[in-house]
Amino acid sequence: MTFYILMKGDTEKDVINSTNTLGEISFNTFHTEDGFKILMNIVEKYPDKLEEISIFDQKMRDYTIEEFLDKIKGLKIK
Repeated sequence: MTFYILMKGDTEKDVINSTNTLGEISFNTFHTEDGFKILMNIVEKYPDKLEEISIFDQKMRDYTIEEFLDKIKGLKIK
């Protein structure tokens, strides 16, 4: 399953960019993309911007940041 991140002003067409792809779950591993690094940077340096983030999967199901982190908890992160 692939997860995407959109910031305020982004559209669903932006998910083709690696900066908007959080990563993919495969074989008990979460394979990160550029969007994951961006999310971690926002969490650490700009927590006030977290409410501007939308996370969803390839089936367009929305996730809160907490739900997303729960989904990848316990997986190897690469």
